[in-house]
Amino acid sequence: MFGQCKSWLDNGLQSRAMTRDSNWGIKVPLPDAEGKVLYVWFDAPIGYISATKELTENWADYWCKEDTRLVHFIGKDNIVFHCIIFPAMLKGHGGFIVPDNVPANEFLNIEGEKVSTSRNWAVWVHDYIKDFPDQQDILRYVLCSTAPETKDNDFTWKDFQDRNNNELVANLGNFVNRTMVLMHKLCGGKVPLCMRP
Repeated sequence: MFGQCKSWLDNGLQSRAMTRDSNWGIKVPLPDAEGKVLYVWFDAPIGYISATKELTENWADYWCKEDTRLVHFIGKDNIVFHCIIFPAMLKGHGGFIVPDNVPANEFLNIEGEKVSTSRNWAVWVHDYIKDFPDQQDILRYVLCSTAPETKDNDFTWKDFQDRNNNELVANLGNFVNRTMVLMHKLCGGKVPLCMRP
């Protein structure tokens, strides 16, 4: 992340398009800008502030107090926006703090291909819940286990099945079952006082 931002700065800040040709989005309010909308990553971070303002009475504590530590968790494709463009917008305004830390995950692919909602190549949560009712925690576990924190990673349905069967059912399930059996056998089915927090 540092290297990507440093190269941007070392090469001198270049112009970057902040609009896209689209009929969906926030229209650019300038003459001769028909069919242009603001690029989502230019204005989307502002939504973080407006959402906080909408949801909390003390929103300014999160965005304006000098002793607040602001951390953004992002994907690596948004590094420039969260580390250069959005902080520049906040500094330009003058009333907001800038992110203190911006940890960026690498890419999580699916079955060896880049996730693409436009190509319908994704794990759609509504379909997953329909196909695997009441099994949301399994998906959460697998996604956390394969989180691409330091390198690109790949989600596969075979790995999903293996992690469920070998880790959750065999290892964790067996551990919980053995613990319960021993607790009933040795402690009358109750957690001993010395084990309670």
